[in-house]
Formats: sequence, structure tokens, C-alpha cells
Amino acid sequence: MPVAEGRAVRHGHGAGDAGRLEGVDGDLRRGGAPARTQVRLIGTFAVARDASPISGPDLGSRSRVGLDKSKTTGHIELMPQVSVREEIVESALVEFHRRGFTACSVEDITRAAGVPKGSFYNHFKSKEDLGAEVVRRYAAASAWRAAPEPGRSPLEQLRATFRAPRDVLAGREFSRGCLFGNMGTEMADHSPAIRAEVAASLDAWSARVADLLRAAQAAGEIRAALDPDRLGRFLVNAWEGAVTRTKVVKGSAAMDDFFAVVFDELLRAPAGTS
Repeated sequence: MPVAEGRAVRHGHGAGDAGRLEGVDGDLRRGGAPARTQVRLIGTFAVARDASPISGPDLGSRSRVGLDKSKTTGHIELMPQVSVREEIVESALVEFHRRGFTACSVEDITRAAGVPKGSFYNHFKSKEDLGAEVVRRYAAASAWRAAPEPGRSPLEQLRATFRAPRDVLAGREFSRGCLFGNMGTEMADHSPAIRAEVAASLDAWSARVADLLRAAQAAGEIRAALDPDRLGRFLVNAWEGAVTRTKVVKGSAAMDDFFAVVFDELLRAPAGTS
């Protein structure tokens, strides 16, 4: 999922609107005093990280300001302290997505996290070990993990799982793309650990799509003759290809084609239904 950084945060309206959150210059006030912050948008939620220096040894932690996800208006609240390991993982997610795995050194990541370089090896055996964890974290925050919304049909839910990342990518002017595709393309021939995590994430995503397709068949929304498992894999593969092409052309045509072919033709309602 795309990740945005900035200063302070404009209140959002729940996870569904996270793609419209912006980083702007300013202060957040905490207890009457200004607190400089950095804002990150990861997948479909945003968090704001206290940018003040870390105190104590490498294994210390820092306070955090963030969005209260229990409130749909996105109020700012104090959040529990975050460990150095979490700081490293979150910063690596941003940097790997923005710059690529090979282009980022351990020093680049720890500098972005605001932690001593030596602390890295207290938590990870290698940058490859961190890369595998970043793929897991990215998968956990992906739109297809979201619980179904009440009142949405299975086919509407399926469309929404692709529409959410499309909106975020469009807001980024089609830069960065999908971390699964990026890491798979860059590292599949060089890192068995990262390749395995990307493969597991794509399999889980495909299985989720297949489940929604089966539910859509049961509801009479799509043809019963379709093979949900094969079609689930195909849709994820087609989406990843569309995302790659949008990065190349810096435009939405490939995604527009995806939605038109998949939802207007391939998954059209069976004959005789309204």
C-alpha cells in the first residue's frame, strides 16, 4: 500500500477516506505545547509519529501521537509507546516502497527511523530478514484484509477491495505501485525469504478474492460456471500487471481497463437477472 509522509495531519473520516489524508506543515498541540510530528499513511489507515529525539539506550522507545481508529472522525490522541523494532519496520516499509529494497541501506532505514544504526541488529539478523517482515506488515494492512461492510453485496465488496488501492495510487500520481509487485520483481531471484513472503501474500489475497467470488455465485450475482479459485488468482495477477503499467505510463488507463473488463464483462450478471 502507498505510504505518505508529512507534517501534522488533517482529520479524516475513517479508514475508507484514508487515501485523502494529507501531510501539511504545522504543529499538533499536546498538553498545551506544540509537538512536531511526522504523518504516515499505510494502506487504509494513518498514524502520526512523534519526531522528537529518542532518549535512553538503543532499545528505548518513544511516545507517539496518532489517530484514534475507534472514532470514525479520526481524532488525534496519544498512543502507547512504540518500540525501536516497530520504528525500524515502519520506516523500512516507507523507504522500501519509495526507493526499492536494493537502494536502501541499513543506515538509510535507521536514519529515517531516528534510531542508532547499531540497534538494527538487536532486532533483525539482516536487511533481508527485515524485508520479509515488511512484506508481512504490508499484507496485514492491505485493503483486501478489511472486513465486509454491512449492506454491501459480495460483488460490491470485491470491487471495493480493488477500488481502495486504485484511489491511493491515483492520489500518488501512480508512483511507487504495489509493494508485492515491487519486491517480487526486484528480489524473487535473489532472496528466498522475501520471495516466500511475497508468494504467501499473493496466495492469501487470491484466496480472499476467490471467497468473494464464491459468495457472489451463491447470491446469483455472477455465473455459477466460473471457477472461483482460478479466477481469484487471475484477477490478482491482472491487477498487479495493471499497477505496473500505470507506473510506466503515469496514467489510469490500465486500471480503467481492469475495472471495465472484470466487472462489466467477465463478472457481468447471469442472463435473465436484473
